[in-house]
Amino acid sequence: MAYCTQDDILKMISPEELAELTAEAGGTPDSQVVADAISRGEAEIEAYLGTVYAVPLSPVPPLLKALAVDLAIYHLYSRRSVVPPVRKQKYEAAVTFLKEVAAGQAVVATASGQPAATNRETTELTGAERLFRRDTLKDW
Repeated sequence: MAYCTQDDILKMISPEELAELTAEAGGTPDSQVVADAISRGEAEIEAYLGTVYAVPLSPVPPLLKALAVDLAIYHLYSRRSVVPPVRKQKYEAAVTFLKEVAAGQAVVATASGQPAATNRETTELTGAERLFRRDTLKDW
């Protein structure tokens, strides 16, 4: 399941820029190179989110689509070893957010605004009432 598509990437960069990043001779974008960059970004997303959520998330939350686009564009630029500062900053911000989600400090919401279903089980611990408490030991 793809978190973003080539069309989503083309909303952020021009077709000419995408062709420069993917095709060896220029002209038209190489769809296979774009698909590889998208796959790398998705693998990063799932590596972080897999600790908290059942991946792949379906339907894709809008925030996740935006992160996938930023990660894919970063990977396309890194192919040429020249990553503009703004693309590096967006990549680092995306990874920071993913780390926060993995640590339980942030959540990924679905399109309806509800948190995505987690894969963590909840455990409830119960035990006997404490025998030694401040109020029971005050006569000692």
